[in-house]
Amino acid sequence: MPGTTQSVVLVAPRQMETREFPLPEVGPRDLLLRVEMVGICGSEPKKYLGTSVWNPPYPLILGHEMVGFIQEIGAEAARRYQAAVGDRIVVEPYLSCGWCEFCSTGHYQLCVDRRVYGTSDSCATPPHLFGGYGRHLFVSWGSKVHKIRPDVPPEAAHLASVIGNGIRWVRTKGQVRFLESVVILGPGAQGLASVISAVESGADPIVTIGLARDRKRLALAAAFGAHHTLIADEVDVVAAVRDITAGRMASVVVECTGTAPGMNLALDLARPLGRVSLPGLPHAGQQVPLLMEKVVLKELTLKGALGQVAEVEDAVRLINSRRYPVEKIATHVFPLEEAEKGMKLFMSGDPDCIRVALRP
Repeated sequence: MPGTTQSVVLVAPRQMETREFPLPEVGPRDLLLRVEMVGICGSEPKKYLGTSVWNPPYPLILGHEMVGFIQEIGAEAARRYQAAVGDRIVVEPYLSCGWCEFCSTGHYQLCVDRRVYGTSDSCATPPHLFGGYGRHLFVSWGSKVHKIRPDVPPEAAHLASVIGNGIRWVRTKGQVRFLESVVILGPGAQGLASVISAVESGADPIVTIGLARDRKRLALAAAFGAHHTLIADEVDVVAAVRDITAGRMASVVVECTGTAPGMNLALDLARPLGRVSLPGLPHAGQQVPLLMEKVVLKELTLKGALGQVAEVEDAVRLINSRRYPVEKIATHVFPLEEAEKGMKLFMSGDPDCIRVALRP
């Protein structure tokens, strides 16, 4: 084999260890990525704890938000991706089988084979390197990749999928129109990406809602362009949004908390015929009761929002433009060997921590 590499492996719930793997042979359709930076996604603490809606296939290498450099690429892959050794790229999380009804209509996040980096494939079988928590990632056929400019900080570049999520929540699912009001619940990474998307869409007003511990996150939301930030512990947010919108309430609500109070508040904040985008994901099996009369009487549209697809291309263009300092979302960076330490910080509720990244 052409050498070895190291990855951090989730062996079982709450148990990580660094393991060595052989570097795989790269065939005509394959690509080997040297990982520059990978983020800890908001879904990964659930995998770490064993409470994810998708049971991880232990042992598993987590990580699907990464940027890196092409170390080796097959001839067919080079033609498909229009890429070469040394190019700096991001890899989309979802793979497309290319033939099922979902992939053939562009909804490859719902592919019947459902292959997702850092989620679906155990590292117990070759080519092993199917997650970003490592020095290398094996990029399989069916992936989509996008080039990143060399001057973009890795703290910004690795967030392409996150920014793509914000575009999906607001534009694809929320179908926001120019000068419509947008309210975003939860100023974490997904909420902040949604703020950027709302600004780029010409929404007005844009309101971001958090808790008292979220003051620094809300300040970043304002820096990205949110017109109003509200602290739910301190004000009646329904009354405040009614005042901000002159009684009309929100045309689009993006619910990023994944909590029952947040989801019910979203129904209260939406105007009649409003659209509610629901990317927030509760723990596995958790029932979230909703007062459906609010949905019926206001004729609301509720849209589940699993993940970005075509929006990643737009996100990469936005990140490459450097119009927003999105690297500020990545508040903490740890070396790869301290992945578990980074995971625990991310789960701690530290108000200074928005997102954690790992640098191999």
